[in-house]
Amino acid sequence: MKRIQRLRPALFGALICMTAAGCDDLLEVADPQRYSSEDLDQALETVANGVEGDLYEEFDHYIIYTALNSDEYQHTGTWIGYDNYDHGRFIYGNASGGGGGGASDGVMNDLLGVRAFAIDAQARFERVLGGDAATSPLTARVKAVEGWADLLIAQSFCEAPDAPSGVAIPDTELYAQAIAELTDAMAVADAAGKADIGLWARAGRARAHLMLGHYAEALADAQAVPDDFIWYAQFSSNSGRQNNDLVNLTTSGFNLAASVREKWWASVDTVADAILDPWTGEPDPRLPVLYTGEIAVDGVTPHYSQWKYRNLDADIPVADGREMRLIEAEVYWRQDRLADAVAVLDALRAAAGLDPLPDAGGDAAVVFDYLLHERFAELFLEGQRMNDLYRFGLVDDFIADGSFGEETEPVRPVKFPLTQDEAINNPNIEDDATQRCLPLSS
Repeated sequence: MKRIQRLRPALFGALICMTAAGCDDLLEVADPQRYSSEDLDQALETVANGVEGDLYEEFDHYIIYTALNSDEYQHTGTWIGYDNYDHGRFIYGNASGGGGGGASDGVMNDLLGVRAFAIDAQARFERVLGGDAATSPLTARVKAVEGWADLLIAQSFCEAPDAPSGVAIPDTELYAQAIAELTDAMAVADAAGKADIGLWARAGRARAHLMLGHYAEALADAQAVPDDFIWYAQFSSNSGRQNNDLVNLTTSGFNLAASVREKWWASVDTVADAILDPWTGEPDPRLPVLYTGEIAVDGVTPHYSQWKYRNLDADIPVADGREMRLIEAEVYWRQDRLADAVAVLDALRAAAGLDPLPDAGGDAAVVFDYLLHERFAELFLEGQRMNDLYRFGLVDDFIADGSFGEETEPVRPVKFPLTQDEAINNPNIEDDATQRCLPLSS
């Protein structure tokens, strides 16, 4: 039986202001539907639910924009923002999104907001619970959210402020900060007897260690997370704010504003509704894609719909045992333990009903190709492909039409730039219109 962590009933987005101490004056408006800060002191579970729910509310949008800046998705609608991300034309300093920068601004703004709400919630718990806050599962949850918010920002942005109104730090330092936050969350979860929260934090820490090249630490954390662990971002069909927008905005039966990228179309088995495995030719159930001949909303492009999430209340994995096994395989590959790496990948394939990989003949380059595709298949539309292409230096190689604006600027940005909203409102960050996230070699 899977260890499935689902979000408790939460007020998605409803606590954006209510969880912040700085909003106390706003909460005094004579509106019986608003909470006061004192009310929230008596409803700490609601505060924790709100913090966690806000993270999940942003997660589906995070996946869409990282997918558009990878080889998972392309724009098939009429939205200039989607089109600019699809073609790598997003730039710093356009908060409206019309010129291409604003969508990722919104993603960072929301994740920074989640982090701020998590920090404020911890202060609230300490004020109300006193010493008991250090062993409260509520504290463990919001500390984990704080670390996960930093982890997601580090994966997709060049830099970000280290704290509310703080200085800008590069993604590497943000990963280190996430490790510290997730370590704290693990300690509180252990004290609170909440093993599930501790595993969620540990899974995030394993990923952060991997990104920093701390391979021994990443391996140890990954091995401590069991195969059957999974932590979901939960969605609901009850209201628009709670809908899975990956479904609502990009999926057959809903809006068709984005499609699986054209490079995969020839590999789609339209009988099995899945992309074919490149090594064995079998339909891969981890890569479900639906094509019925439907034309997307641009009136031109065939719409190859993701079919992994099909309903507005479809939940999305945030972290699970599959990813931990992939981390193990990558560490083994980096340690030249190629047989061990392939054995882990074959076990994942067997769990999906696929045949083993062909013999790699002890060739590290072949095993890398296996690893990269297995990560694509296992983590399809879970918000990781853009970062994989970035960290392995494969952005331009794997994404067609990688030009930035004019033909004289052929280098595609590899990560999103810091939000201009933060630079405008944070006196510690410079508003730099030249900012772009390019490969290190450029």
